[in-house]
Amino acid sequence: MKTIQIGNKQIGAGHTYIIAEIGSNHTRDIEIAFAHIDAAVECGADAVKFQSLQLNELYHKPSAEITELHRQIDLPEEWHQPLMDYCNQKGVDFFSAPTYLKSVDILEQTGVKLYKLASAQIGTFPQIVRKVAALQKPVILSTGLVNQDALDRVMEIFREEGNDQIIILHCNSIYPAPYDRLNLPIINQYRERYGVQIGFSDHTEDSTGAIAAVALGATVLEKHFTLSRRLPTPDAPFALEPDEMKNYISEIRKTEKAMVFRERSDIQPEEAAFKQRILYRLILKNSVSKGAQIGFADVDFLRYPEGVDARDFFNAGNKVTALTDLQPGLINPQNIEF
Repeated sequence: MKTIQIGNKQIGAGHTYIIAEIGSNHTRDIEIAFAHIDAAVECGADAVKFQSLQLNELYHKPSAEITELHRQIDLPEEWHQPLMDYCNQKGVDFFSAPTYLKSVDILEQTGVKLYKLASAQIGTFPQIVRKVAALQKPVILSTGLVNQDALDRVMEIFREEGNDQIIILHCNSIYPAPYDRLNLPIINQYRERYGVQIGFSDHTEDSTGAIAAVALGATVLEKHFTLSRRLPTPDAPFALEPDEMKNYISEIRKTEKAMVFRERSDIQPEEAAFKQRILYRLILKNSVSKGAQIGFADVDFLRYPEGVDARDFFNAGNKVTALTDLQPGLINPQNIEF
């Protein structure tokens, strides 16, 4: 399966690409946005993600309720470049999910390395899908509001545009997502059906689902992140705080190590050393004369650092010949013939 290059990182090469989803937790204060970036870097995230939202670009005659919501979540357009510059200084990837056509142009001007299209866009707005696909950059597609037929149509747009740099994120658009609704095996179905990198947009309350997703082969994880769940934003209540995110990423890194495949042509050195200490040896029960045949009934099998290995005795049909007179006790290999 094709790996995807994002800066100096390769998605699909063994390092799970972990995105700290800041979303609306900036509280429309750019200094708080910068503080989130600092905290995400400290936690070990590979990327930070925002959402490019503007009320007037998204709604015709919005209701009072929608207007009030967007007072909390809109990302000022003039922030994009400062956020990108700050992330470059901190060595973390910046991107934002475009939700209206102009936001794609703004993100392209900042020089983003990849795009994320939320399920709210890929399920309802094919024009923005095609515009992003045509840029020939890596694109993350979230599937929370999209059924199989709709995802097939989106993938067809990317094929028509000749863009195969696609990462599909399995997603449950339920906040928080209960474990009995995760449907993680669909990760395998998506991989087989589309032949692209697959990830998981994690809306659960801990790391269990993400660990399982990585074990199933997910190469990208997205997790909501906040400095504090007390922030007055819609995203904060179900996001991880810094200590939790640091532990989350640590658990994923351990899972990556556990999932490295190695051929079992030989056991590990530590295992071999332990095995050597517990080998069973032949212990002669009674005296035998030179030339006598020693069989199964003549010996006990006990662990000892040296002597005749029980496996060699077994391979010889559980019979050996004494080359000298032997007394009861440990049988030395030089005193018998197989």
